Amino acid sequence: MNRMKKILLATCIASAALLSACVDLDLAPLSEGSSETWYSSQSEIEMSLNDFYRTDFFPILDKSWGDDVTWRNNTQAVQNGTMTAEDGTVANRWQNFYKGIARALRLLGKMDNARAMGISEADITQYEGEAYFYLGYAYGMLAFFWGDAILDKTGMTLEEAYQAVRSPKADVLEYAYKCFDEAANRLPTTYSGIQRATKGAALAFKARMALWNGDYDVAADAAKLCMGLGIYKLHDNYQDLFTASWSDEWIFFFRGDVTLKKYYFAAADVNNIVPRLVGGWGGVCAPSYELICAYPCIDGKPIDESPLYNPKDPFENRDPRLAMTVVPFATAYTKSVLDGTYKPEDYGWLGYEHSPDPTRTQVTNLSTGELISNTDSKARAEHAAYNGFMFKKYVDESWLENGHNGAPTTYPYLRYGDVLLMYAEAMNELGECDQEVLNLTINELRKRAYRGTGIDYPVATVGSQQAMRTMIRTERFIEMAFEGWRYPDLLRWRLAEVIFNRPTYYLKRAWSGSASWDGNEQNVSDDYKVLIQNWKDGNYPIGGTPQIDENGLADLQYMVDAGYIVIAAERKFDASRDYLWPVPADDRLINDKLDQNPNW
Repeated sequence: MNRMKKILLATCIASAALLSACVDLDLAPLSEGSSETWYSSQSEIEMSLNDFYRTDFFPILDKSWGDDVTWRNNTQAVQNGTMTAEDGTVANRWQNFYKGIARALRLLGKMDNARAMGISEADITQYEGEAYFYLGYAYGMLAFFWGDAILDKTGMTLEEAYQAVRSPKADVLEYAYKCFDEAANRLPTTYSGIQRATKGAALAFKARMALWNGDYDVAADAAKLCMGLGIYKLHDNYQDLFTASWSDEWIFFFRGDVTLKKYYFAAADVNNIVPRLVGGWGGVCAPSYELICAYPCIDGKPIDESPLYNPKDPFENRDPRLAMTVVPFATAYTKSVLDGTYKPEDYGWLGYEHSPDPTRTQVTNLSTGELISNTDSKARAEHAAYNGFMFKKYVDESWLENGHNGAPTTYPYLRYGDVLLMYAEAMNELGECDQEVLNLTINELRKRAYRGTGIDYPVATVGSQQAMRTMIRTERFIEMAFEGWRYPDLLRWRLAEVIFNRPTYYLKRAWSGSASWDGNEQNVSDDYKVLIQNWKDGNYPIGGTPQIDENGLADLQYMVDAGYIVIAAERKFDASRDYLWPVPADDRLINDKLDQNPNW
């Protein structure tokens, strides 16, 4: 295993560790003194570059923004129509992208000084590559989320910034792609020391920005070049990828650090993910019903078409990634329950038998064999999983360390599996997705998912462009579940107006109305009796078989009508406005030349 192949985005980097803790994001950050005096030595140049590699400049999208996650009964501003031009997330990201751009341009302008100091051309080339890398990334993000954007290529003065106007999105993207090319031409494929931006990362991010913005030819070319480097490969096991200490699949990532107490994405919200039995708040952040329904059966067909789908056991005969992403449990109709061969350890999770069964007041402690109160069921806990499901992805025993203050897992900001999906999608949108492309991409992902199961993976084959679009989008939904990228997918596919004008859901009744259920159905509410009966009938947590549309989306209204689930929260998305974010109000106050996006 070659650890010299990747961008290791540690929480702090060697000499910059103490420095970055006190750095703010002003245009002339304290870490740099002032732009007139900084960059006076090679160490100052490298400290400035090191400080780029944090989530202020590479923001992680909120995990609750997509339709793959249900956050109890709450929704976010991007989903419910409450975003405004004063929104803090909007303002911070716009401003931080431009602060990063200003820093990158300032660094590029100091390279002649670096030469005069005697810094080698090899080092200068690398520094330039890293600066161009960030410019490509930041302008690509600005183009996607805001459309037209201020395009600064040389470094504006404050006076110029106060008068700047937005350039057309096409011009911003053209420059972003050029910067990625400049970066790829300068950056090495590997490093002999601390890892940072590489040629592969520049190509992969160029592919992502191009795909997000509908430039499929650019995306396909960049993804293919990244694939051709021979640096990256799929991790052997899908589930292990998200708890591994190292993987050749990671291209750009953030690594949690126990000592520094720095954690990312799901690992920063340990209690919201892990079960109540181990001290968490299990189910606050839960897999959505839409995600559960998206996984095809082992014959490759969606659940409304496959004869293998058992609506009374949602985990049976499903793509293995479902049980690797979501904690499996035995239903009332699971075969081992029916034939009397059920064993608690078959459904163990983090040391305990896992069951959201509303009739199960006790489960087994697998280390002692004792029966304990089942606080991951509505039979015992009001706030047990609101829809009956819990995430397994990213989670292992390390999540129980540190007093639940965070987990030392890695968040893959960009991984090779994503590149394969990008290439397949871009080629299909270009009308050029043949069997060779599918074998290089979708079939490799499926092969990895089924490895070790004893089941032959369903081979993806060429069909109509629309049929392959459905397949690729579904594959992306399940392969990339709970990684934060579903929200931009819904935006770029123009599906946000469908999903975000539907509500979120949870179970028919969140609580029995008593401190605990004693097994006597006469002592619980009528609504809770319905919940219990649904379980007994095999309609828990999924009732019946939902219809899956051409975008791989399940329509769950029938479950509400049948009384299996209830509406948790309404969502609202204005297609005439919400596909772009608003230009921050504060920026428009100091620059009246900045126009606003439509209808904001």
